[in-house]
Amino acid sequence: MASMYSETPYAICWIRACAVAGRRIAAALYVINLPTCCKFAVVAVRTKTGECQMLDRFLKVGALGAFALSLGLTSMTLGINSPSAWAEEPQTDSVVKMITRYRTLNPLSWDFHRWVWKTSFDGLHTTQLMAGDLDRGPVNNGANKFIAPGWIPPEDTKGEIAESWETKQDPLRIEFTIRKGVMWMAKEGIMKSREVVAKDVAHHFNLMRSQKRYIPTYWDFVKEWKAEGKYKATAYLNSYNGNWPYRFGWGYFSPLLPPEWHALSDEKRADWKNAVGAGPYMVTDVKKSSKVTYKRNDNYWDSQVINGKKYQLPLNAGLNYMFIKDEATAIAAIRTAKADLMENIRWQFVDELKKSAPDLIIKGDMEANFQLLALRNDKKPFSDVRVRRAMNMAVNQLEIKQALINGKGEVLNSPLSMGWTSVYTPLQELSPQAQEMFGYHPDKAKKLLKEAGYPNGFKFEMMYCTCSPYHVDIVPMLQAYFQVVGVTLIPKPLEYAAFRSQMRKDTQAAGYLYQVADNNPFTSLRAYHKGGQTWNASMMDDPKHNKAWDTALAETDQAKQDKMVKAMGRYIIEEAAPYVWLPTPFSYRAWWPWVKNYHGEMSVGAIRPAPIYARMWIDKDLKKKMGH
Repeated sequence: MASMYSETPYAICWIRACAVAGRRIAAALYVINLPTCCKFAVVAVRTKTGECQMLDRFLKVGALGAFALSLGLTSMTLGINSPSAWAEEPQTDSVVKMITRYRTLNPLSWDFHRWVWKTSFDGLHTTQLMAGDLDRGPVNNGANKFIAPGWIPPEDTKGEIAESWETKQDPLRIEFTIRKGVMWMAKEGIMKSREVVAKDVAHHFNLMRSQKRYIPTYWDFVKEWKAEGKYKATAYLNSYNGNWPYRFGWGYFSPLLPPEWHALSDEKRADWKNAVGAGPYMVTDVKKSSKVTYKRNDNYWDSQVINGKKYQLPLNAGLNYMFIKDEATAIAAIRTAKADLMENIRWQFVDELKKSAPDLIIKGDMEANFQLLALRNDKKPFSDVRVRRAMNMAVNQLEIKQALINGKGEVLNSPLSMGWTSVYTPLQELSPQAQEMFGYHPDKAKKLLKEAGYPNGFKFEMMYCTCSPYHVDIVPMLQAYFQVVGVTLIPKPLEYAAFRSQMRKDTQAAGYLYQVADNNPFTSLRAYHKGGQTWNASMMDDPKHNKAWDTALAETDQAKQDKMVKAMGRYIIEEAAPYVWLPTPFSYRAWWPWVKNYHGEMSVGAIRPAPIYARMWIDKDLKKKMGH
């Protein structure tokens, strides 16, 4: 249950079960008549098993603090009332118009057999075994903002199609109890609506693994899936994988599809008109480079409790994904309310939006991605680590940070994101040799190039995508930096489809400038650094790193595993240097106040927004009052 905030002098105080002095206090709701000075205060005690935790600092104590202390609570938080929390009765008949973070990218394919990365974002008709628990996010002042594209901590995970799960031994396996009453949507010519059962889940994962575009090693730790009864699906494992929730629970390739869809021809699976699943929306129209239209699935299983009343999701009639390649046009659309919400706004436009549309709600965070210039480690000149180090020392990362991203962002945010505090190594703790790569040392770069046999430098081609404004801006700066040390960069701009198709082919250029999601520690260390991986544009294939990754993945002791992961991150920077690392910028989201039940969340899995969008609704009265 979510805590519910009120704008009256009453606050509903939610006390979760909490161990205090060796005993437990049962979960309960208390309504308190507060004095005016405290009318926006709310108790929000959160717990983990056997301990109380203070999530935020005290705001105002007053009568509410005395009340909490009278219960014997030693840890509590008081949060300011949020008018956009689960508090108002929804109006469910409006369509939400949004400019998403991928406003320049059409759906890459509606055929999930092709293993393309964007299907969990566009596939709002699908559902998964697990998802992030939004009640542990901003709506309840939770620590998780739900903006990471591929990371849900275990404590913030809940069941979706899977009601529960358990790891068992002899044989090693994970048993999933499938939620009863979840229905596949009907699709004319393909299937009638019917209940999702365990054999559907087992069939899906076994079949997806056999596809030609299956990512090498992705599910190799799984021996097979079996249905053991109507509502129990079991994954039998060859070995334990500490990253299994990402691999098939809530990750990029976790959306579930029915056997009837899997049986379609390649041509029919690729047709959006045949999209079918058990998710909150149905795909009703696709206009390339214009919009994708989604309609509410009235038979969706999930619900949301608001003010004690259960509402079936979605809380809107549908969604429009708006595709607008021109950045200025997209900004104009959110400013003039042609869109209700816009994700991924660059800092250059934030001040202007605040002035021209002061009612917009704007939030910003460091982007959850890595900005990398991949240097082909498998071919000269970049097969020599001295050359790769020199390329880093030739680039003035701090100048890029100031010039292109307004001084906000991080110079060192890869291979492990600074948000992963248990495994991240700050720049000042790296070796002196590694630290030099994040300074600006063109003279030392020239010396290294001379030692490597390139006293007069060299020329190289670099592919980049015109879909990224940041990369378009950074290319001339990179050209200038490399020219100082005698290296000539020849840019090769490409549209996304052509750009992506070149990755890891023999025809991929020696340089490949790309942005990738940070996802989670194991995925970063695998996808962008392990030999043979689909997204490893550097072609790094280091036996020492490959072995270290395999060993860490099988480790069940969390403290030991964290130590191994941290060591791998240091090794990549200090010894391997497969990339030129570039600053990670801030990005912003903006939405109008009439978008309710939204707090800036972006993903409950791997770039998966469906449950977030399903909770939004449009306050038509407020929109009209504001002149739109």
